[in-house]
Amino acid sequence: MTNAEKQERLERHRRALRKKKARQRAYTYRMIAVFGVLAVVFIIWKAVTGITGYITDSRQQKVDAMQDIEINKGNDSIDVVGQTFAPETTAVVTTEATVETTEAYDPTHVLSNGRYVDTTKPMVALTWDDGPNGSTGEKIMDALEAYNGRGTFFLVGNRIDDYASEVKRMAANGHEVANHSWDHDTSLSKKSADYIRDEFEKTNAKILEVTGTSPALVRLPGGIITDAVRSSVTQPMIFWSIDTIDWKTKDAQKTIDSIESQVKDGDIVLMHELYTATQAASEVVIPWLAQQGYQMVTVSELIAFRNAEVVGGNGKQYSSFPYVAPPETTAAAVSGTASANVSETGTKAQPKETASETKKSEQSTTKASTEVETSATETAAASTEANADGDVIEAPAQEDDTYVPTSAQEAQKVSETAAWMAVGQAPGAVSNVQSDAIQAAAPN
Repeated sequence: MTNAEKQERLERHRRALRKKKARQRAYTYRMIAVFGVLAVVFIIWKAVTGITGYITDSRQQKVDAMQDIEINKGNDSIDVVGQTFAPETTAVVTTEATVETTEAYDPTHVLSNGRYVDTTKPMVALTWDDGPNGSTGEKIMDALEAYNGRGTFFLVGNRIDDYASEVKRMAANGHEVANHSWDHDTSLSKKSADYIRDEFEKTNAKILEVTGTSPALVRLPGGIITDAVRSSVTQPMIFWSIDTIDWKTKDAQKTIDSIESQVKDGDIVLMHELYTATQAASEVVIPWLAQQGYQMVTVSELIAFRNAEVVGGNGKQYSSFPYVAPPETTAAAVSGTASANVSETGTKAQPKETASETKKSEQSTTKASTEVETSATETAAASTEANADGDVIEAPAQEDDTYVPTSAQEAQKVSETAAWMAVGQAPGAVSNVQSDAIQAAAPN
């Protein structure tokens, strides 16, 4: 091999080495660039999440800081602090509605349970009994929250552990968690005072354990009330003004029709969380109510916004809270004012006599108005108690409703509730579940 060939070969080898080193440098530069971009993206992501987290925390702190506020309207003081109703007292109930207000209170823009409520517009309290039940309750809450609504869920105590995450969501998202007894004993009203008291105290304790808050309200299984119940239950008892009878029909359209044909301002609507048909009906009714101008509030919110005096331990069940115009805006007051104006302008020749007659007229009108309002209140209370003492309807068998008891219910083995829980059926048998011993439908 000549020197020229050797020289050429050596040169080719050097060029190959230079190309290899160039490729290595290019690869290194690319990797550095990739890692640099990733580092920048990571830094930006951390900055964005940090800022959004700070904003979220600030908002939550602001909401928390606005709790424990009393709303004063006129001469009435309504405590809407999220406190526990003490079982041993019979004081006016403190509701769970958490309301934010300012020095200049605006009734059309009140922050309550995470959204704003216009307290001057129609409201309705949707309630679901017999839960928690997992997916049905979750989907009902999804529908409510999509329309800034909040619901009241009357829970059976021995079901709570099996659906604790659902119950925690109820409390965290501003829905009201209320007491529906420990095991939904349909013969509860026939039991001793100690037994009845234990049913509700155990459920209060379980709800407190899971949510950190004790329920303010209770609903009796079936709404059935006796003297034993009256002497044992010291928390306010909530009845209903619209009974959908969804436990009996298990038909979504019938439940929808029942609500749409009867609903009015201040109603409390009874449904049951156990059924997919009720879930489907709720997903239709909730947007319909919003379109009709109704705001969906919890029972405690309805009590607070309607300035209602709700007392526990008085043996009464509260079925609705309709709007009542303030006394100064009633027709009687307007009529009295008009009469006074006519007297002053039309009979100047006898001012003293006219003023005396006007005053007597106003006193008479006010007295008549008071008597009418008192009579209406007594009639409503009597109607509510009459409804609560009705017969119990047994639910027929339904082929499309198979009830599976929870592990807690299997362990409970309470013979009184075996029929309701449908425990121990033969394989292939159809459940005959009475999700709630509901009273016969009474005129609302």
